[in-house]
Amino acid sequence: MPKLPHEALHQVFRESPNLFADTIQRACEVDFPEIVEAEVIDTDLTETKPIVRRPDTVIKAETSDGPQILIVEAQTKEEPSKIRSWAYYLSYLENKYKLPATLLITTPSAATARWARGPLLLGPPGFPSMEVRPFVAGPDNVPFITDLEEALEDVDFTVLSALTHRLNPDIDKALKPLAAAIDTLGPEASAIWADLTEVGLEGCAQDFWRKIMQTMQYKFGSQLARHSVAEAEARIILKFLEMRGIPVSEGARQRIEDCTDLEMLEAWVMRAPSVQTVDELF
Repeated sequence: MPKLPHEALHQVFRESPNLFADTIQRACEVDFPEIVEAEVIDTDLTETKPIVRRPDTVIKAETSDGPQILIVEAQTKEEPSKIRSWAYYLSYLENKYKLPATLLITTPSAATARWARGPLLLGPPGFPSMEVRPFVAGPDNVPFITDLEEALEDVDFTVLSALTHRLNPDIDKALKPLAAAIDTLGPEASAIWADLTEVGLEGCAQDFWRKIMQTMQYKFGSQLARHSVAEAEARIILKFLEMRGIPVSEGARQRIEDCTDLEMLEAWVMRAPSVQTVDELF
């Protein structure tokens, strides 16, 4: 089952589709056409046979070079079987939408990034019939942003930077500038990016981020400090369901918001990235 840090590494592109082009340009040093307009589309590529094919995030974008399909996959480890899945996603989506498709792999692991850059070959040994060539953004090519001025220049990319560097022992140095940069956004945007950062971190880094949110004087930090842990968890659950396009009835929303059982809320948080209906959450 996908874990929350995995989800955050591709959900950030749903919040900011132009981050796709920005990441390829800044991390991969390849010019990518400017994204003029974009919409997140259904990631269910399942055929009539019971084989589930579901990439992490798929965006239909209007770029300066014409329409494209953008695919984002978060990957934490070397997994050769994913090469077949990625080839399927690219060919299926190009065939379905009759548009060129681009694949971007995001990862917090430098070793995984090196593997994902390939060559990723399909076919008999020595006689490959296909090569998958994704763009890859990892801690070895995404800048580690610890400077406030640099963080302020591009808040979206700074969030991605923190998530790809979440295993860096010096990650704490990036979180305070990131929090200050997020504070410059409007209340709704700052809450979204603060929550995505929280679920995208792990261990001590996540604890440090929560302490920043509880103690600093920024407007969203003060708001989180006033809210209970239960309310914060409920907000994260509802946000993930919303970003994944899962309908939430008023009754289900009320059930989530009214829950004070922290163990139950934690279970719902873990289920939210993988359920297909709100009933499965419960």
